[in-house]
Amino acid sequence: MSNHDSGTTRRSAWLQFALLAALFALLMARTWGKWPDSVVDFGRELYAPWRLSAGDVLYRDLAWFNGPLSPYWNALCFEVLGVGLATLVWVNAALFAAILALLHAALRSFTSSWAATGACALVIACCGFAQLVGIGNYNYITPYSHEATHGVLLTLGALISALRWAASRRLAWSALCGACVGAALLTKPEMALAALLAGVSGLAFTAWQARVELGAQLRALAVFSAGAAAVVALAFAGLASALGAAEAWRGVLGAWPSLATSDVAELAFYKRGMGLDAPADNLLVMLTWCGRWAALVAILAGLAALARRAPGWLGVAVLLPLGAGAAYALVSWTRLSEVARGWPLLALAVLASSALALARRTGSPRDAARAAFALAALVLLAKMALNVRISHYGFALAMPATALLAALALDALPHALARWVSAPALRAGLAGALATLGVLHIVTTERVHAMKQQSLGRGADEFRADVRGTILEAVLGWLERSNEPGAPPRTLAVFPEGVTLNYLARLENPTPFINFMPPEIVLFGEERMLAAFRANPPDVVVITHKDTSEYGYRFFGVDYARELGAWLRAEYQAVQVFGDPPLQPNSRFGAAVLVRKR
Repeated sequence: MSNHDSGTTRRSAWLQFALLAALFALLMARTWGKWPDSVVDFGRELYAPWRLSAGDVLYRDLAWFNGPLSPYWNALCFEVLGVGLATLVWVNAALFAAILALLHAALRSFTSSWAATGACALVIACCGFAQLVGIGNYNYITPYSHEATHGVLLTLGALISALRWAASRRLAWSALCGACVGAALLTKPEMALAALLAGVSGLAFTAWQARVELGAQLRALAVFSAGAAAVVALAFAGLASALGAAEAWRGVLGAWPSLATSDVAELAFYKRGMGLDAPADNLLVMLTWCGRWAALVAILAGLAALARRAPGWLGVAVLLPLGAGAAYALVSWTRLSEVARGWPLLALAVLASSALALARRTGSPRDAARAAFALAALVLLAKMALNVRISHYGFALAMPATALLAALALDALPHALARWVSAPALRAGLAGALATLGVLHIVTTERVHAMKQQSLGRGADEFRADVRGTILEAVLGWLERSNEPGAPPRTLAVFPEGVTLNYLARLENPTPFINFMPPEIVLFGEERMLAAFRANPPDVVVITHKDTSEYGYRFFGVDYARELGAWLRAEYQAVQVFGDPPLQPNSRFGAAVLVRKR
């Protein structure tokens, strides 16, 4: 490469970095403080590391159904940088930047640099800071579960490490690949599987393509296994010092035993999330969306074929807005939440074509990298197999597939059709369509965030909330006013969810249990919960309104957890209600404060 070409490449790389950094900063500023949900899920992500940083032990003092990596990482951040929502915001922003850097590197291994940049821009717009449903938390700044975002980071880390080993044959890269997989095993099952297959397939596919000798493959696999085992062993040793060997192994295994022994996967919420509530209908929707995207590409390709006879700049100038308009018409005709329904079949086609090239020994290093990336993306989609969406869990689970398909649309597809169409014109049309998707996700987020007018929390914990925040702020005020000066800190339990109150008020739940939604009741057992509350009853109880019909049971204490609800009614009395009475058929949102009966 000449000095001129090298300089041009560096300038292009810096320009791409500047564009992504500007988009990252712009959307972070536009959405500032509006990422968390005030009631659902994220309070757990604050409460657990706060308690761990105060000396509690996971699985003993805090009931936890995932692996130990994420809560202890966040606890370490609290100890080093201070307890506060702001700590997690900045740490998670840095981790998201790292995810984007790894994603760009992974995509660049089989697409052009500009295609990887376009795909990363789409990820920033659709997944990074978005809120596409009524509940917050489905973003990379305040995720509903840090295991999801940490798992994505480790999956990409495993893949990149495998590709680096293929390029250099240095065993340090296979050890790092194994360490990433070992760490992912300490998060969530779906993330563990994705990281494992990304790492193993990355090593295997690249070794097959490059015809690496068997001895070198076995050495890499041995070092990979040692790296994974070392991380798991370290986690086990840390937990065993406080819990003993048996409980430490349960902690290291995380959610795997629960998946095998509980009925949580049978809850209506998870069946609907996977599309298993109506599999035939959802498969038809998936096929329909594949057809819609194929039709859009065919239309743009037809126009790009006509553009071969026109000046190059004219084809680009015409197809860019036409692609944007076509995508807008497609989404307006249907629903934005369904645009990713065809991702599994499209990602499967990418995997199949790449694997076929490798099997025929005609594949390149790009085919090996693309096959490993597509396999990891498909594994992550499995949790939503027949109901894939970018919203909800899709901000993490559908992100790699979204990036994969976007990058290939901007690079491989125009290149493959270049004999018949103007590749620059087709690329412009597809870029316009993808840009429209990104803009529509940003607009949807702006619309949802506009409803967040209530300030909740103080100082480093302050964020913006919707109307529920007004109720929670009133409860926090009651807790503060009713606390007698000089008295020891009271204890608080919130049913069925709302541990954000515990965190913001810095009031401990005297039992290990945090949430009391149907999944937690199934996972931990109502009898265990009831025994814990009988042994250590909280001073104050708050009941928040939550209709859990999506799980198949409408109200806590009435339709599920009846014994726990009966105990609360027998032991506590309401002293204040804020908003609508909770757990009533016609209530919108409210909270009742209860104290123990004399």
